[in-house]
Amino acid sequence: MEQQTRELLERIASDSPVPGGGSVSALAGALGASLGAMVSRLTAAKQAGTMKGGRAEELIGDLDRARERLADSFARDAASYEGVIAAYRLPKGTEEERRARKEAVQAAMRHATSVPLETARLCDRVLDLCLVATRHGYEQAVTDAGVGALLAYAGGTGALYNVEVNLGSVDDQQFVETVRRELESLRAGMEDKRRSADERVREVLRG
Repeated sequence: MEQQTRELLERIASDSPVPGGGSVSALAGALGASLGAMVSRLTAAKQAGTMKGGRAEELIGDLDRARERLADSFARDAASYEGVIAAYRLPKGTEEERRARKEAVQAAMRHATSVPLETARLCDRVLDLCLVATRHGYEQAVTDAGVGALLAYAGGTGALYNVEVNLGSVDDQQFVETVRRELESLRAGMEDKRRSADERVREVLRG
């Protein structure tokens, strides 16, 4: 295993709260996108599978873009957590300071909710694309596409954990209700796509 990978794993395993579950969720989604892109590139190179009319190249572009955005989300999630901590550390000695601190905390919590929500959206998109790769990509790499789908599902589900836990500290009920509706929709959709990808992989494996 490359040294940089080991160092990242050691950072995650340390007693520091960042990078934490939100960042790791983004990493899982990025890894899923990488595997989906690999299968799509194999499909294009070997002219295998049923992707027609440049579909493999389109899939590669979509997955590469999602991977880059999820890689950025790794750092954004850690930064959003640090923003919450900074807000809670603001002075609260006077009424004005308490008011300003409360506003800062609420703004930071909304941001800390929005960041993993975007991660979940991106993971949902990667799951869509990996499902296409399982159905229409190079069959000898179908298990790789399946692993990509599983990673995207894990990343999206983990991101939604973070959305939900942060929502509990948000006072804006309109914001909370809007996010909860999207959260439930994403969760249900990702579960269906994960199941479909798994069924496709097992179908190919059974021959």
